[in-house]
Amino acid sequence: MGNSIGSAGWVRRAGHRRAVIGGHGRTTLLASAFRQRHNLALGVASEIVAPLLKPIARALAKGNASRPEEWRRGLIIAHNHIGDVLYRTPSLQALREGLPGCEWSFLTSPTGAEVLENNPHVAEVLPWNRGDSSWDLNREQRRKLASRHFDVALCTNTLRHYPDFMLATALRIPNRVGFTYKGLSGLITHPVAIDFPSPYAGYFRTMVGDLIGKSPDWSLTPELFLDESDAREAQRVLGSMAFSGDRPLLACSLTTRQARGNWPVGFMVEVLREMRKLGVVDMVLCGGPGDGRALTDIAGTIGENVSVTAGELTVRGFAALLRKCAALFTLDSGPRHLGNAVGVRVVFARNMSHSRVEAGKYCSTETDIAPDGEHLNDAEIQKLAAATSVSECARRLTEVTISGAVRA
Repeated sequence: MGNSIGSAGWVRRAGHRRAVIGGHGRTTLLASAFRQRHNLALGVASEIVAPLLKPIARALAKGNASRPEEWRRGLIIAHNHIGDVLYRTPSLQALREGLPGCEWSFLTSPTGAEVLENNPHVAEVLPWNRGDSSWDLNREQRRKLASRHFDVALCTNTLRHYPDFMLATALRIPNRVGFTYKGLSGLITHPVAIDFPSPYAGYFRTMVGDLIGKSPDWSLTPELFLDESDAREAQRVLGSMAFSGDRPLLACSLTTRQARGNWPVGFMVEVLREMRKLGVVDMVLCGGPGDGRALTDIAGTIGENVSVTAGELTVRGFAALLRKCAALFTLDSGPRHLGNAVGVRVVFARNMSHSRVEAGKYCSTETDIAPDGEHLNDAEIQKLAAATSVSECARRLTEVTISGAVRA
């Protein structure tokens, strides 16, 4: 089609509507990946101007695009929540081994940096993000990033991809890898085809497989490299609790930073009360510094043999505590992914405002208690919870906890 801008249309492929925009090659937008129609319109517009964006981005870059085997310094850009960082960890070893000539820096937040500590597959962790988007950096941090002269940036986000694309372009990085199914392909030199929908952890695996030329079929279990100081921290907190030691210990995380889509906390508390009647497990309610009073109140409604820890542990210390538990009962939040990383049995209720495939089970040690449904608002989730059996969930959680104790 040369440099002409073709017309937009709709086609069916693999069960999803896709907007096809002509231009430099053919870029395919996935309509089903857009939750809001105005975002789809913006994606279409970005592909119409892609022939203009490409030469601008190329002129800004320090150097020319090159092959992956020529890269020497790489920057991984990702969302910086605990779970989002852990989603990337299963594929870091494959990336390092597949491109052995390249050293990788990982841009994240201070909390994200905690879960990357001791990871042998990244050369450098940069805890500089101040907000949820990768471009939330101060001027000095941007200057430091630019001074590293990265050969390549991996723009790994799929929910809000444009901050990654814009940051990589602004840093004048010559090779920019990303998924272009939501648009802005004019800023990307190495587009990666996405298998949509997939578990969130699977997207980075797909990107790495594309770059190293291997089938992305390795495990999605997160990796966390704890040490003796983390174990001592966990043992200090556990030692202060009055557990008999003859019952399995169930960790419970009932709080989340997610603003919507969460399974009702009241339902989870009812499940714990039902379990408490059986008297076969001990429980520890876990949270952050601001959760102590609320968790103590909840513990008082459940019954005996329920302890609370809130704000006493670092992220890594909390992960080490989970390793000593038979199971974890949690909302779809950071603790879920920490539990997956340390191999504990996890029973969770996925965030139902997301795609079921993307937010659902991705490790064999997980059990999702949320019923069918996706892209729901909070009122719809409340209705589903009211129709879900508390006793059945309590039975399943008890079985998982007991089996986790036997396995341990």
